[in-house]
Amino acid sequence: MAPDRMTSKLPRTVRVGSGLFRSLADLLDRGEALVLVTVVEASGSAPGKAAAKMLVTADALHGTVGGGRVENAAIEHARTLLARPAGPETVRYDVVQDLGMSCGGTMHVLFEPMTPPPRLAIFGAGHISEALCRIAAAVGFEVVVCDEREDWLTEERFPEARERILAPWEEAVEKVHLTRGTFVASVSPGHAFDERVVAAILGTDPHPRYLGVVGSRRKAALLKKGLLEKGHAKEDVERIHIPMGLNIGAVDPGEIALSMVAEMVAELRGVETIEPW
Repeated sequence: MAPDRMTSKLPRTVRVGSGLFRSLADLLDRGEALVLVTVVEASGSAPGKAAAKMLVTADALHGTVGGGRVENAAIEHARTLLARPAGPETVRYDVVQDLGMSCGGTMHVLFEPMTPPPRLAIFGAGHISEALCRIAAAVGFEVVVCDEREDWLTEERFPEARERILAPWEEAVEKVHLTRGTFVASVSPGHAFDERVVAAILGTDPHPRYLGVVGSRRKAALLKKGLLEKGHAKEDVERIHIPMGLNIGAVDPGEIALSMVAEMVAELRGVETIEPW
């Protein structure tokens, strides 16, 4: 059979623009969880064609798989996958029976959840942060360390950090590009700096998944009181983990960092009550 005749029998596909793949790379680079939705087969008058692709995040869309009720159903299903651990799966949509559309046909749609490594932004480059960066990186976090002190924020002290941001605290918050999946640890040189960091973070949208601050219970009371007086929402203030970390009797910087990573892993895995082994 001649090559041109073989080509003529292939199902018609759509051309996917390079913009979608740039969006995919950008979202993954920012640590945004997403689902890649692909039409693997279509028949009849189904609105989507084979190879049509769409990216679905918690609050955004890129691309299309045909529009209308089929696309709406695909978006809804993709977001259910974002809400729980899930692997790739295929769903068959019958345009008439399942969705009540007047046009006939079916679509087989592949859903591929893509969850980047968890991302941790550390504000402060002190001794606890040094250990925190090392331990967090060892368990799979991509770590960004921020500080306004050049002599503390060095490659020698933070070789495991994916990025180091040298900037004033509020500017560093902007440069980190927080997402709903970001973990944040404020381990700055003192209470006043932590309050600046936390206030800047609470002023961003979206808020990070986890926001922790190192400190005592007295510091926790003072920090939360100050934030409330500045007009921050009570529910946002109450979500702050301070003192940050699990109570394991930690004393030195390494032990404190270990307790902090343990609490973040518990949050990552959805563990609400920590029980002994």
